[in-house]
Amino acid sequence: MMKIKLSDVNNASGGRYEFVFDIPAGEFDFPADDYHIDGTIKVRGTAENTGVGYHFEGRIDCHRCFVCDHCLEEVAEDQVHAFDEIYKEDVSALQDANLFSGDSIDIADLVRDVVIAGQPISNVCKPDCKGLCPQCGVNLNKSECSCDRTVVDVRLAVLKKLLEKN
Repeated sequence: MMKIKLSDVNNASGGRYEFVFDIPAGEFDFPADDYHIDGTIKVRGTAENTGVGYHFEGRIDCHRCFVCDHCLEEVAEDQVHAFDEIYKEDVSALQDANLFSGDSIDIADLVRDVVIAGQPISNVCKPDCKGLCPQCGVNLNKSECSCDRTVVDVRLAVLKKLLEKN
């Protein structure tokens, strides 16, 4: 899918081989129910022969769609994910490196893993999202409502009754 021939890397001028891939997001298996990546995933980077392996670094641009956990609005955002990985052919030298064999390296799994790892834990449209009113359901980011949203801690309700008597 996204194979880089090692002969191209080894013959690259200046020792750095630049690569570019534009792959439809549908070709990847992103195991998420609460978001989806759509459009084209753009992968840009460089590969370098380090003598003991190959160093890949670059960026991944993608488009993420999800429903905000707080206000339930549909949201789309552009994401940029950086990667910096080492690939080695020698199994004994695998500390902090990925294994490869043959005359090319397929970085499709790397791209998939970086995109998945770069997803936030919660889907929120913006850091200060106000969410929905728990009583009437209005989106508090768009308008205010007249509902009393005061939250009283039930453990302190007895004290509130004492204050009301005085």
